Amino acid sequence: MKKFIPSLTFLFVAALSSLQANPEVPQAVTQSFGSAIADSILLIKGSSTTAEPVEWTAYARDPFRPADILRISVTMEGIAWKASPAGAGTKILDRVPATAIDFSKLLYRSADARVVAAKSAALAQTTFTSIDYQLATNAETGAPEWGMALKDETGYEVGFVVVSATTGAVSFQDWSPRVPSSANAEGDEGERAARAVKRAARKTWDWTDNARKETRGFFRELFR
Repeated sequence: MKKFIPSLTFLFVAALSSLQANPEVPQAVTQSFGSAIADSILLIKGSSTTAEPVEWTAYARDPFRPADILRISVTMEGIAWKASPAGAGTKILDRVPATAIDFSKLLYRSADARVVAAKSAALAQTTFTSIDYQLATNAETGAPEWGMALKDETGYEVGFVVVSATTGAVSFQDWSPRVPSSANAEGDEGERAARAVKRAARKTWDWTDNARKETRGFFRELFR
């Protein structure tokens, strides 16, 4: 039997696909700003996209002025990821994750998490066209988690799924219907209680970026 030997073109395409699959955020940040900042990354976000993002925003605690948060843009340039400053200050985020991300525990990348979310959506009989990604550390377990807002073609959020970036397990999911259910009064009370729990869980992922609220910091000039 003839042994299959992959061509150089095939290997290049495979390597490029792997590179496109998820940004090596800490490596890009390290190359541009040093390991101290890369080790202080608290949150990364990827904007709504129908495929894998080619631009991410990383938020890191300033290792020299811990009250400040650094906003860093990480974009794909050619076949490499590049990090550049995008703001700094004490009010960059409304809420700040408590713990830096341990990227050594990142076994499920964004593409893997997307597959898990798609399976959950199929079981919930929900369709989506794009995803907003967030990666942060679970304060209780210390493990990184993907929080993914699934959106339809109009940009309406049809579901939110939290997937462990270490095990790939779904720890939370919410599939919000466009039309409220017409349950009876008793059912409404139970539904309201359930939705209150879901809102609380969803709120933990509400790290609002205050793009205009930037204050002084060690990297104020660099990240302005």
